[in-house]
Amino acid sequence: MAIILLVFLGTIGIILFPLRKKNTHLSAAWASLQSWLFFAPVLFLMLAAGDPWPLIGITFISLLCAKEFFQLTGMYHRSVFIWTTYLSIIAMAFAIYKNYTLIYAVMPMIFLGLISLIPIALNDAKNMLQYIALSLLCMIFFGWAFLHTAWIVKIPSGAFFLIYIILLTELCDNVALAVSRLFGKKKIVDQITPNRTLEGVIISFAATLGAAYGLRILLPEAIQINWWIYGLTAALVGSTGDLILAVIRRDLGVKDYGIFILGRGGLLDRMDRLIFVAPIYYYLIQYF
Repeated sequence: MAIILLVFLGTIGIILFPLRKKNTHLSAAWASLQSWLFFAPVLFLMLAAGDPWPLIGITFISLLCAKEFFQLTGMYHRSVFIWTTYLSIIAMAFAIYKNYTLIYAVMPMIFLGLISLIPIALNDAKNMLQYIALSLLCMIFFGWAFLHTAWIVKIPSGAFFLIYIILLTELCDNVALAVSRLFGKKKIVDQITPNRTLEGVIISFAATLGAAYGLRILLPEAIQINWWIYGLTAALVGSTGDLILAVIRRDLGVKDYGIFILGRGGLLDRMDRLIFVAPIYYYLIQYF
């Protein structure tokens, strides 16, 4: 698995290195690759350490995403909502550790009930609808949905599946962005994200399906034939998730969500597609 990932990143690096100073877009792509060269060994160590370290690492990333979201939405001073969200994410991680699937499934409703009681406890109604909505959005996106990556790791060959998902979603994102910026003409949702074009979407979908086929060796033999379903999910659902987070980013008036070690965007920018893809992947794996 490590060799496949290194070959994958190395190939992209060989292509980008001589072009990295051509323009700002290629410089950003090179910096993004450097970020993943730093993050990949950390990811492998986390997965290789065995239970419960992958769950601890994924929960930590989930909490960092939630923190970043609250900072961007200006909720950092609403500590009761923030800590209720953090504790709910930790509770869901504990449910994963104990295989409490039913509790995990109903946690969003339990969380909604808890945060709905906060205005009553504080005897305060001002802006509470906004705080409740943002807290629920944060918990579902960066807690419930993202923690499905931990469920995936728990299944047989789950670590391979997670690497497979990350590679496909990252490839789709970077190809769409690079093609749109270098060759794209037809903008599709320019009021949300002017950097996405029809040409970028089409080529990124084709590249993702090609990578899904080429990397199918990461899948268990019995389900390798389903590579096209996983590739299509990474491309279609991942791109939709990217646009949904772009709506939030645009509404907040920020270009990206922060700085991710090196390269473009913050932690949320790197996880936006994974948030939407992970739950669907988990249930597809269970079904097939």
